[in-house]
Amino acid sequence: MNKFLLGMAILYSFPLLAQQGIKGLVRDAQTNLPIQNVVVAVPAFQIQVSTDANGVFVFPFTWSEQQVLRLRHPDYQVLDTIVTGTGPSFAFGLRLGHMTTEEVTVSGQQLSLRQKNTVPIEVRNIKDLQLSGGMHVSELLTKIPGVYVSSLGNGIAKPVIRGMQGMRVVTLVNGLRLEGQQWGGDHGLGIGELALGSAEVIKGPASVLYGADALGGVVYLADESFAQIGRQEWSVQQKWNQNTSGSTSSLMYKKSVGNKRLLLAGSYANHADFQLPNGLFAKNSRFHEWVGKASYSWFKPNQIHVLRYAFNNTVAGIPGHTHDTLVTPASFQVPIQGRRYSLPAQFFTNQLLSYEYKRFWNGQDFQFLLGQTHNRLVEYDEKVTKPFMEMDLLNSIYQAKWTRKWSRQQLILGAAGMLQLNLNSPLAEDQLLPDAQTLDQGVFGLYKIELTKIHLLQIGIRQDLRWIRTQTTLQPMSKFYASPNVSLGWSWQAHAHLQNRFNLSSGFRAPHLSELLADGFHHGALRYEIGDTALVPERSLQLDWSSSLNTEHGSVTLNPYHAWVQDYIYIQPNGTSIDGIPVFTYEQLDLGRLYGVDLSAHYHPHWLHHLHWEASFSYIQFKSPQDSAISLLPPTRLQNELQYHWNFSGVVQKLEVSLSHQWMAAQTRVAFQETTSESYQLLHFNTRLYLEKNGAWVLQTGVRNLTNSTYIDHLSRLKNIGMPGPGRHFYISLKYQV
Repeated sequence: MNKFLLGMAILYSFPLLAQQGIKGLVRDAQTNLPIQNVVVAVPAFQIQVSTDANGVFVFPFTWSEQQVLRLRHPDYQVLDTIVTGTGPSFAFGLRLGHMTTEEVTVSGQQLSLRQKNTVPIEVRNIKDLQLSGGMHVSELLTKIPGVYVSSLGNGIAKPVIRGMQGMRVVTLVNGLRLEGQQWGGDHGLGIGELALGSAEVIKGPASVLYGADALGGVVYLADESFAQIGRQEWSVQQKWNQNTSGSTSSLMYKKSVGNKRLLLAGSYANHADFQLPNGLFAKNSRFHEWVGKASYSWFKPNQIHVLRYAFNNTVAGIPGHTHDTLVTPASFQVPIQGRRYSLPAQFFTNQLLSYEYKRFWNGQDFQFLLGQTHNRLVEYDEKVTKPFMEMDLLNSIYQAKWTRKWSRQQLILGAAGMLQLNLNSPLAEDQLLPDAQTLDQGVFGLYKIELTKIHLLQIGIRQDLRWIRTQTTLQPMSKFYASPNVSLGWSWQAHAHLQNRFNLSSGFRAPHLSELLADGFHHGALRYEIGDTALVPERSLQLDWSSSLNTEHGSVTLNPYHAWVQDYIYIQPNGTSIDGIPVFTYEQLDLGRLYGVDLSAHYHPHWLHHLHWEASFSYIQFKSPQDSAISLLPPTRLQNELQYHWNFSGVVQKLEVSLSHQWMAAQTRVAFQETTSESYQLLHFNTRLYLEKNGAWVLQTGVRNLTNSTYIDHLSRLKNIGMPGPGRHFYISLKYQV
């Protein structure tokens, strides 16, 4: 108690003048003792500080508007609250516990508490997802119900949301739309997990929030926070993977001085062919990757500026490539593991540059984002001196939003636009797509009102325009598409622990350039593609329901959904071949229904305080009067994970252990000429050890596919050649941070 009184005396001995900043005290809600090393963050400003030995924190600036304040400590429950920076002295009490699910969302066009959002958004901390030992961002996201991964080996992968992928899923990095030749199943996401802090997933049509193409959902990736004010941090990490004889080295430096902050990070990964359960190796599944990031930010009272640059360069082999009509799976499984790239190979480079500005005043805020991305894709087929394909995709993006807040109401008005240039090199041997430009423009409005303390209503409307024009006389084309979209959401609290959400939203996706004008070999996808200029836009209307029961011992969420999809574009083999490669054409379904359910549970009993059990179940189905199914429909999946941790007081501070099990059902509902998939089960074991000696050491190790199961994932692009996934493999990671 004496420590608590001392902390209160320190807190109230300083007047909260603007020039002195803002102070607060954090204590244990049961013992009233101050808590040290609580991270206190203002997410809107991307600024954080921590409490001292007396539980006191100090922000060296003020803000006049209401902002979300987040308090985090590994031994306590996360506290998210809304405060005004010019208010009285702050005093918070934290309760013991480990139910630390992320509650602050940034992907719903406004930063808000998740319980005050009508759109069901899954929010995960990247650090928590990394305990699974996954090799890339897309694999880490599969822990989220309804999210799968489509891959072509280890170096090329992208997320799948409720059966939709590629051009139907919009990926954003710090609000900047990521365009990386997503029309190809053999093209990766183009972003590494380096310096990422959190991932948010919106499942289902999000066109009102993010415009055309967000028909299947949105993946929103955000960088980790800058260093705490007045501090500098650096970390170095080394990972090794036995299955690929591969390693990843990374380095990060963060510094915050006064109102200026800097983040620099870089990594290099090099992996050989992955090993199969039978001891052989997947030929040409090797890859290496360079990643770099730089962020600089400065702030003033009620405003913030952030400048970011990211670079990603990947050289990946294309496994399963052949010109033979009869494919022999054994020819792609070799006894010698290769590392140096060989043909065919893909050279993939992504560059992202963005500037973000936020201003807060008089119950209003204004946000402006300006970005430029450059994606370069080069594929070599049989000639090392001449690329088979060489394409550049330049994308200029802007977004402006104005928000007006009242006591229980909020209005957002905004506009967003994008100009894409698709350019081919004259040195390339072939062109899958012609030179073209795509212009997008959208205006939107969102209105949110708290009808009562437990009832929240949100209405959104958006109008999007898209113009596609080719820049060649060989394939002249000019297309114009337009569509309004609406969203209606309602959330209410049935009682203290039960939260319900209802959302009805529409989606719109105009045909992509590849679907309209493709006419050439796509070796990574193992097919010759032919487009159709008569294709019309896809439209979707989804009904989404979510009920979450949250108690101090755990949580359960039930999320059924039903979507009506009109003019669904899909690719279909026509039974012919060119130079030994099958010909695929783009077609449309008049009407289809996509429906299913996501179920998740998290149990944390007080009688065994350090135990966590997490489970998820995902079921997806598609029906159409024209066709029994669409291709690459994810099968039913059940995931379970047990986590337990021990706390220590010596050099060893904490040990985390997890055992996870994944059951994937057989997929027998397949499209024309698509092969079925058998069910399989995978078991993974992971540990993470925290050491404290002249800084902080984190040692993580584990075994993936513990039982060395032979399996072929239904969404794997290597399924057509009978290539199974990686066999049992060990990994180890050592990180030093100070």
